[in-house]
Amino acid sequence: MVTRAYRFAAQASLVARVYGGYKLIQAVGRLGLPGIDGRYARHHRRSAEATYRLATRLEGLPIKVCQFLGSRADILPTEYVEVLSRLQDRVPPRPLAKLRPYLEREFGGPLDEVFAMLEPVPIASASLAQVHRGRLRDGREVAVKIQYPDIGDLVAIDLENFAILVGLLARLEPEFDFRVVLDEVRKYVPLELDFVHEADNAERMAEHLAARPDVLVPAVVRERSTRRVLVMDYAPGVRVTDVAGLRALGLDPPDVARRLLELFCEQLLVHGFFHADPHPGNILVQPGGRFVLLDFGLAKDLPPGFREGIVRLVAAIVTGDAPAVAAAFRALGFRTRDAGDDSLAWLGEAFLGWAIRNGRAYADPEMIARFGAEMPRRFGTNPLVEIPADVLLVGRVMGILSGIGKQLGSEADVGAILLPYLVGAAPV
Repeated sequence: MVTRAYRFAAQASLVARVYGGYKLIQAVGRLGLPGIDGRYARHHRRSAEATYRLATRLEGLPIKVCQFLGSRADILPTEYVEVLSRLQDRVPPRPLAKLRPYLEREFGGPLDEVFAMLEPVPIASASLAQVHRGRLRDGREVAVKIQYPDIGDLVAIDLENFAILVGLLARLEPEFDFRVVLDEVRKYVPLELDFVHEADNAERMAEHLAARPDVLVPAVVRERSTRRVLVMDYAPGVRVTDVAGLRALGLDPPDVARRLLELFCEQLLVHGFFHADPHPGNILVQPGGRFVLLDFGLAKDLPPGFREGIVRLVAAIVTGDAPAVAAAFRALGFRTRDAGDDSLAWLGEAFLGWAIRNGRAYADPEMIARFGAEMPRRFGTNPLVEIPADVLLVGRVMGILSGIGKQLGSEADVGAILLPYLVGAAPV
């Protein structure tokens, strides 16, 4: 009870400070006072730093939320991206000495019987677990993912707290109602705490992508893995957003972004099974441009007919057929308050149409700014009342990829990338 009250008070205090700061700046702007842009930039930076400090102190779900926000260079101010992206795989770790008794309970014996070497300093640390490099007794080089012992309880507490805060914000700012997103977090985060489930997902993805020499999914060492400890082959690489590192490998960052988008189009539109958490800490790049995909705790099977529905939607958007766009959205499960097509047709244009017709990258800042400003007016007359969960998850993935694309300077023509899938052929 004390833990929940403490976490809620800390989270509520941060939300109040950040929200209140923006409302104050808006009030100053209405008075016509100069220097508004500078005020916003300073508040962005202060808010991002405060959010970072709170997330690292509380650990668990707040870090996961920050990882997502830190990858959204397409929609968030630079100050937030610069600060929060530090959490993508560099969360302050826990000492291995403190985790050792927990690990030995999981393995059912001394670590020396399992590992010839286990490095004490993690190579990555994230919201739910940290990863150490090791070597098994048989000489196999491995990465050992260790779930934090108390993380399940903290996640449950934070989900309850977030529900209260998100509900309050929805009352204060009806156009920013994130309750549907929170429902998705409730549904999927618990799955990420089951490493057997993650191992199953990794092996399935490896099978789907086995024909691609440009993709590696590290093999799972099943006999040494448990529900809370995952052992897999060690696969080093450069973070996908490390522009200098990519160039040092002789790679062109915009081309890396284009190929990454193609890879996820294949997952979504060919296999119907996709990595649903592609933040930069989960995607590495090796010499020659091979992608290493990590962390399959959140992977998703699309329901029957979903892929076909998405293809119909994209085809309608490409041809500019507004009634067909609205019909395709409804077939996927979207519902608006009234029966008119206008809101859904506009959503199709915002989702993809403008980028395709202008040959622009999905992450184009002009597009984001234009449609962000227009959204309240468009949906004010006929708002969305139901959004299918699967589309939300796909949208989240595309949003993360959009942010990565912007960081890599992508100018990919989304229409050209999608066209082979619309005619039933995957690109080679």
